[in-house]
Amino acid sequence: MLLEVIDIKALNIGRCVFQKRKEKGITQKQLADYIGVSKASVSKWESGLSYPDVLLLPELATYFNISVDELLGYSPQLTREDIKKIYNKLSHEFAVKPFDEVMEQCNKLIKKYYSCFPFLLSMIKLLLNYSTLVKTEVIKKEIFQQCILLSKRIKEESENISDIKNANTMEALAEMALGNSEEVIRLLDNKLAPYSGDDVILINAYKMQGKTAQANEVNQILLYNNVINTLTLLNNYLSLNIMDPVLFENIYSQGIQIIDSFQLKEILTNDVLGIHIVAAQGYLIQQKKEKAIDALEQYVNTVCSIQFPLSFRGNEYFTKVDKWFEDNNCIGTNTPIDGITIKKIFVNTVTENPAFTPLREDERYNLLVKKLKKVR
Repeated sequence: MLLEVIDIKALNIGRCVFQKRKEKGITQKQLADYIGVSKASVSKWESGLSYPDVLLLPELATYFNISVDELLGYSPQLTREDIKKIYNKLSHEFAVKPFDEVMEQCNKLIKKYYSCFPFLLSMIKLLLNYSTLVKTEVIKKEIFQQCILLSKRIKEESENISDIKNANTMEALAEMALGNSEEVIRLLDNKLAPYSGDDVILINAYKMQGKTAQANEVNQILLYNNVINTLTLLNNYLSLNIMDPVLFENIYSQGIQIIDSFQLKEILTNDVLGIHIVAAQGYLIQQKKEKAIDALEQYVNTVCSIQFPLSFRGNEYFTKVDKWFEDNNCIGTNTPIDGITIKKIFVNTVTENPAFTPLREDERYNLLVKKLKKVR
């Protein structure tokens, strides 16, 4: 494992020595006599004018019955709340500041918290999400390679199964971005395991204990995940069957039914929006211009119904997912990309998509673009 570089000026040794000395009820001279230094030295430590010799740190820590890390005021770990705050701050700065400037901040923090694996996961997610802002392919590839190296570190060093699984997924995403499909298949094992029924077993175990509330919560969260995953698969299935108009139509109809049945327009997920874009592109390939614009209208209406500021939230059907998001996501209910960037993406998905070039002169299309650009 690589040793972390600690900037001693960023530590709070003096404050810790002062607080622990006061807790013990001893004077600067008493501490100085015990350690074997002058009273003036202790005074300088506490005022931040100087620092104890590194050889004295274990003795000081032992005297106060604390660890050396605690004495230094340093921790290689961050709380979930700390990670969320850092992620949101950097996410906003990527939207309003030069990319290189924010990237420098990211790299400093990665170096500082190189052993905080949930934080590294959040940084990988951040870099993957904002890699679209990079103007050169060379730098973009460097970022993807950095994400791969960080993912591998987590997989090699972490003892948390969830972190390891998430890191493997992140690594696969970065490899996919690099176009390394063979490596993606290797990482994801190219195996489809039969349904095991673990989720139902868990729900039934709670029911056996009479914990109806827990059973209901687990059932709802698993249902939510399965619904979203089904919509994602339908979206991909739609794109794979563009050349089969009948099947294409059925798949798109099924996607809309799922969105309506589970009130998913109120929940911010990519595929609730993306399925309409895929449908519009497919209809254009099938030379069904009016249907393509109908699908774009569905997309625009969904975007316009979204409430800002954005967050991951449930709805009247999925009432339990808000807390689940907050507790199980390193950025809580916040979106991985800031609102400013998301609004640009919403517009660019329609205006910058070369698939929609044939619609540029169409009146309905241009009215939809105007409506989309008014989203606040």
